[in-house]
Amino acid sequence: MRITLTVDDPTPEFQTKLLALISDHAQDVEVVADTTWTEERATQYYRMLPARARRIVKEAVQRGGMVPADALRDNPDDSLRGHSAPLSRILQRGKMLQRWPMAIEQPVTGVGPGFGKVEGYEIAEDLIPVFQAAIRNIDEK
Repeated sequence: MRITLTVDDPTPEFQTKLLALISDHAQDVEVVADTTWTEERATQYYRMLPARARRIVKEAVQRGGMVPADALRDNPDDSLRGHSAPLSRILQRGKMLQRWPMAIEQPVTGVGPGFGKVEGYEIAEDLIPVFQAAIRNIDEK
């Protein structure tokens, strides 16, 4: 038998009882965390980002999954330092606020040699439609 259970916003009492029940039957239970980026999660994430970080997400989505660093600079000599930090910070904040699971992965990641320098940012191809919807939900209001 396979049972899939989704509980949105459980009360602390219910959550405690459910986790205790699962614990009592741990040998028979396989817990699989839902770490999928949904439109709702992506919209919350995008809404929480500051403008510069939103631009990274939006450009990566509009360009089919990859935005080169040069496309994000208004002037060729501009630094991108500080532009991407909110991508991780907002992800962690959303996890702490339980807006998405702790195991959910960063949707947009830096590409490059490391040590602070990036050649660009990418988003997985399967996340593009989800984040397109999120961008529409926020930018078209």
